[in-house]
Amino acid sequence: MNVISFIRIQKVLFSQARSPVAEMKELIAALLGVLALYIPVGDCVQEFEQRPMNKSVIEGQNVMLECSVRDLAGALQWSKGGIMLGLNPSLPGFARYSIISNTPSQYNLMIESSRLSDDSYYECQASPAGGNPPLKAKAYLTVQVPPEQPEILGYRNASTVALSPDDNQLIMICEVRNGHPAATIEWYRNGNLVVENVRYSSEPTMSGNKLMTARSTITISNIADHHNSIYMCRAKNDALGNNWMQTFVKLNVLSPPGTPEITGYSSGQVIREGDTVRLLCVSRGGNPLPQVKWYRNSEQIDISYTTDSVDARSLNEYTFSVRREDNDAVYRCEASNTASAAPLTSEVSLNVYFPPQSATIRGGGTPVKAGQQVTLTCESSLSNPKAVITWYSRGKIITANSDTVYNPGNNGGFTSRSSVTVTMSEQENNAMYICNAVSDNRAPVATANVTLSVLYPPGAPTIEGYSDSDHVVEDRAARMTCKSVGGNPTATLRWFKGNEPLVSVSSTSGNMVTSELSFLPTPGDNNAIYRCEATNSAINLPLTAVVKLNVYFAPKSVNVSMNPAQPVSGQPLNLYCTSESSNPPATIVWIKNHDQTREIRGVTEGTRPAPNGGSSTTSRLEIMPSSSDHNATYYCKAKNEYINKSTSDGLRISIQFGPVFEPSIALIEMIEKESKTFEMRAVANPTSITYTLYKGGQQSSSFTPNNGKLVISNVRREEAGNYSLKATNSIGSAYHHFQVKVKFPAEITRFQGTVYANEGESASIICGVNGNPVVDNMASWSRPGFDMSKTNQVYSNSERLSQITIHDLLRTDSGKFICTADNKVSPPKRREASLVVRYFAGIDKSRQYAKAGGKHGDTVTLTCKAEGTPDMAFTWSREGEQLQTDSKFAIRSTSASSIFDTHFVSKLTVRGISKADYGTYTCIARNDRGEDQFNIQLNGTSKPDPPYDMTFVNSTKNSITFSWKPGFNGGLDQEFQIQYQRKGSTVVTTTSIDVDKSADRIVHTIKGLELGHEYKIDVLAINELGKTWDEQQFSAKTAVSSGSNTGDSATPATRQSGDDTPVMIILVVCIVGICLLALNIALIFFFVRRRRKRLSHNGTSNHTNALELYAPGKENTYPMYPKTPSDEYNSYGTYEKNMDDLSDDFRNYEHRDTQ
Repeated sequence: MNVISFIRIQKVLFSQARSPVAEMKELIAALLGVLALYIPVGDCVQEFEQRPMNKSVIEGQNVMLECSVRDLAGALQWSKGGIMLGLNPSLPGFARYSIISNTPSQYNLMIESSRLSDDSYYECQASPAGGNPPLKAKAYLTVQVPPEQPEILGYRNASTVALSPDDNQLIMICEVRNGHPAATIEWYRNGNLVVENVRYSSEPTMSGNKLMTARSTITISNIADHHNSIYMCRAKNDALGNNWMQTFVKLNVLSPPGTPEITGYSSGQVIREGDTVRLLCVSRGGNPLPQVKWYRNSEQIDISYTTDSVDARSLNEYTFSVRREDNDAVYRCEASNTASAAPLTSEVSLNVYFPPQSATIRGGGTPVKAGQQVTLTCESSLSNPKAVITWYSRGKIITANSDTVYNPGNNGGFTSRSSVTVTMSEQENNAMYICNAVSDNRAPVATANVTLSVLYPPGAPTIEGYSDSDHVVEDRAARMTCKSVGGNPTATLRWFKGNEPLVSVSSTSGNMVTSELSFLPTPGDNNAIYRCEATNSAINLPLTAVVKLNVYFAPKSVNVSMNPAQPVSGQPLNLYCTSESSNPPATIVWIKNHDQTREIRGVTEGTRPAPNGGSSTTSRLEIMPSSSDHNATYYCKAKNEYINKSTSDGLRISIQFGPVFEPSIALIEMIEKESKTFEMRAVANPTSITYTLYKGGQQSSSFTPNNGKLVISNVRREEAGNYSLKATNSIGSAYHHFQVKVKFPAEITRFQGTVYANEGESASIICGVNGNPVVDNMASWSRPGFDMSKTNQVYSNSERLSQITIHDLLRTDSGKFICTADNKVSPPKRREASLVVRYFAGIDKSRQYAKAGGKHGDTVTLTCKAEGTPDMAFTWSREGEQLQTDSKFAIRSTSASSIFDTHFVSKLTVRGISKADYGTYTCIARNDRGEDQFNIQLNGTSKPDPPYDMTFVNSTKNSITFSWKPGFNGGLDQEFQIQYQRKGSTVVTTTSIDVDKSADRIVHTIKGLELGHEYKIDVLAINELGKTWDEQQFSAKTAVSSGSNTGDSATPATRQSGDDTPVMIILVVCIVGICLLALNIALIFFFVRRRRKRLSHNGTSNHTNALELYAPGKENTYPMYPKTPSDEYNSYGTYEKNMDDLSDDFRNYEHRDTQ
């Protein structure tokens, strides 16, 4: 350790004031550095402490190759495959490679996200140096890549391989691609390892690629022995560890089925229609088990077979209800699978008994006369076996004319036919003949019958429901009934209108026949002849009955006309109406415009004969038309009073008349500059109308009349007044009178923008308005958040003026008052008037502004804050002499950015301060309302003044909020620490906080406290020269519930110095301080002797020695400053170069010693 090192340590220790802890740390570090110079270094040879080892890694993982060299003398680096990676530990050009060194001897190679390209030899090398030999050690890194899923070529995983028993052998290849190293492959049959007839090979997937593809080929013989065998190929490589990948197939050896067998029916067995038959077909053996299908006469009918793998068979049971169509039907069963060349079959043919479904008799269906013969023939439908026919009449069997005739039909059945002949007599009338057909004694009987009839004439017909004195009404349903009694057969009744046959409904009850005619009478039925005829086969000419109808009907239409053809208002007009045919004659009335409540009677001018036996009526109506009749419709209504039915038609009348105004607006109210269009339409015929506007008897162009519309655009207030609109056509003229009123919104016409008044006095502001309509209190004053009870507002309707007076002005009354003008025409108009209360509150003389500090050569700023309005003027002086901005001083004062600014700041900046600049500076602030001054002391730097005015703000269950004012910062940046201690606890918690250093008052919240406990709180001000605190401790208590507490929860407390600093720290600081003092004395003594020795050689002196610098005497041109209450904290920067002088002396001395 040399002396220069000691000098540098002294510069560190004495260049500025430091805390004891900081001094102790720096001293210990310096001493350790010096001691390191004396540790001896031995002679060592570099050698491997750890050689790199071969490693394997799975692709994508990280791997580290370790290498460390003991007593390294040369340079360490790695190579890959003979290519050097470089000496730079970050290995530029190899993004995934890096050097990891936890100790100087380590040089581990880290490879991140390994790739197959990293698979190579790596060599750790140490270059020769200082007589040390080079070192080299290799290791191989194997990058393992998991292979792809194994695949049995040609077959999907879990698929079934269909084989024929005739196949000689099966060769399967299992391939596993893209693995490194190549995968190991194993074959298993039904879970057992197979090693015979297996060949393995591997090769690179692509040329030049390290990925490998492995193949394993297995050859299987005696295919029939391997039915249902499962062959599995599984594979893995080192990257998979013990995890095998696998795929498998199942072998399926095919064989044809056995011939199907049918049960449930025997050949020749008799079954009957309706029986239920269950045919079961079974086919045994075969792989796969066969499909079993049923066919009926070669038509497939059922494929719903089931398989039984236990008994190795397939079954298909077909159940059906026997029909007659199944007679001689062939049911065939077929069995087949993929191994059979053609389906195997078995079949049965059914023998079905079925009876005839019906029997029919031909002949005897119509009456005949006595003495004639009738042949009856009975024929049965198909049956099996053949049906036997038997005849019956009056309970006796009738012998047939000949043997029964049988004819073959479909499905192996037969029809049977038998005939009998009957001679008609009166005894045969209504005689019934029956034939029965039966196929066997278990079958049902088919039967048919016929009743014979002998002919005679019916009774004469009669008509009911209408007589000659009756009438019917058109379109109302009418009904007449015709009856006839007796006859064989009974009579056939028919209706006629004239010679036209009509549709009727007939019914028979015993020997009486009734025919009912329903119809809707029409006018054409009036006087029509309706006839009923009765006939049967016993008579040649019909028997008849007739009636003549009298039909009431209304006219279907009317014809309306007028005379003259062009009516004119005020001249007579005749309307004529003629009805069509009506029975009885129609009555005519007139109706105007559908007003059914007012029927007008005209003059009836007689009737005349009309079609369908009716009459036509004519009526005339005379009117005196007016403009209200224009386009009116007069309807003629012709009514048949007897049936209350009518018809009508109308005639629309076009009347020529002069203009007539439709109801139009008489008062128009508009807002100024508004545009509107109003309907002012006149009607006239002819319709060509000319409109002219008048105001006060004079034609006006203020507004535009446009085809019945009055267009008012951008109306002006002077256009208000009384108007007339004239409408004229070729017949005459008409007038419409109306008034126009123009509204315009309230507007502010007089206004005071800014009013100044002194604090304590009164101020008045006026606001003049105008508008239409004029309403009460059209102007009013307001100010959000202001107590308007201290104001008085007066509004004059005549002058339309509003005045507000604010009494007993306070400085806080400055602000903007809003005048609102509103007459409900449009949104209110508002203007703001500014009230400025003039006052002077003086200068802020807080402690932090009473002082300023700085070192020699520093630039220091003195701050002066004042409150008042209007604008504030500042002046600075020192010892009675006013200061101006120059090279030494700079004065910057804020001015009002708005008329409401009340806080102003002036800053005096002193550049390059020296001893002569220290002293008292005076700031003077004045405005129209007053003047104040404040003395500010400029000194050197010092510890900060203690914080003061600690105030409780709030507390919660786990926090306390308080505030304080910062004191003078000592001319340096200051910070704050909070110390707090729970009452009854020995633990003191200290935290540093960040605050706004420009704030006049600081607010802070301590969190994480305990519920309902009292805490002692200190605020410490700290700068680089030390720390201070308020001797009066602050005590506060957290809340006892989840709410907040803003009450009296804080009390002052006296500081206890014993809690501030641990005794051990004080003891250590004292010991270190004593050691440093002794070291300084020894160094000073050493330097003084050295210097005297040098002076004895040179005989001159260039510097003042250290002892003289610190001792008072006549050579010291800087006397001690007078002490002030803060002198113990001051550092004026006078002796900052002392240790530099000592260092320079020693350097000069060393230089001379070397010469």
